[in-house]
Amino acid sequence: MRSWLPVLRDRRRYLAIEVEAEGRIRAADLTREVRSAQTSLFGDLGAAKNRLRMISFDGRFGLLRCSHDRTEVCRALLATVHSVGGTRAAIRVRGISGTIKAATEKYIPQSTLQPDENERRVDLGLVSGSVVRVHGREIDLAPDDQKITEGSGTRYVGLTSFDLCGEDIDADGTSDGL
Repeated sequence: MRSWLPVLRDRRRYLAIEVEAEGRIRAADLTREVRSAQTSLFGDLGAAKNRLRMISFDGRFGLLRCSHDRTEVCRALLATVHSVGGTRAAIRVRGISGTIKAATEKYIPQSTLQPDENERRVDLGLVSGSVVRVHGREIDLAPDDQKITEGSGTRYVGLTSFDLCGEDIDADGTSDGL
């Protein structure tokens, strides 16, 4: 099949996304959930105008293709997705680009996990468990005792680096709290 001249092609944008979920997410489940949300939010005509397609997804990071003039609408659509395949999830748009190469290089990290990140453990006396995710000063901890998270609707305990330092340091980083 012969490709069209650039003047005749539809213009596209690529949305680099990150999915934060409590469990493993499959690409087929994510695609199904996005299509369902798109149809319920915009109807068949609006969904056709978006021209939203899944390009790639590795379990956490992915690329979606959409029409160039519907990027804000697609961002709003992704914000409405709150569960994928029965697992609570949130989709965050990391950035928008005109090519797959630029979107991949700018917004999707090449090494998503460091090899020893799953092996780190925390023991604070009342709370102990393994580190699931570190984002800046925020730490998600999978507790050894599941009764800690019972009734909260989540599997993880949120900590900050200030909780782990072991000193009486206030939020501004000074030891006297001023």
